[in-house]
Amino acid sequence: MLTITTYTGTNEQIRLRRGVCITCRVHPGETGSSFMLQGMIQYLTDDSLDAKILRDNFVFRIIPMLNPDGVIIGNHRTNLAGLDLNRQWLTPSRRLTASIWHAKAMLKQFIEERDVILYCDLHGHARKRNIFIYGCDSKQIGRGKVKNQGVEYCTPSLLLQ
Repeated sequence: MLTITTYTGTNEQIRLRRGVCITCRVHPGETGSSFMLQGMIQYLTDDSLDAKILRDNFVFRIIPMLNPDGVIIGNHRTNLAGLDLNRQWLTPSRRLTASIWHAKAMLKQFIEERDVILYCDLHGHARKRNIFIYGCDSKQIGRGKVKNQGVEYCTPSLLLQ
């Protein structure tokens, strides 16, 4: 896991920064997602003023590969145990789906530490081209109104840039 932020200022100032979590490669065959994430990491660590402003105002937690076992053995969609990790988030097994179990624990802690305004899970697609976004409907997942609803409307535009 990578943490990208500016480490100047007091601990309290850093604690007050909002959080962004980015994950990638839950499906081993979606190699394009690794290239997207590589570009995001290069952008966030660049010397540009925009990147500095992002680092000064946010804490980015990045998991570059949620399914390393599946990637290593050459699976297209599943992990070493033959499970689609993207379907294991509700009740992950520490033994069979360890990367999701640990990622979920990290996310819970991250949310307790600060206001997390975005979770972005990068994927690839076998037939679609370019980039597209799926969003979660908060009513369907039983959480009522989204806390930062404006963010979900501007996120596609921000990712375009």
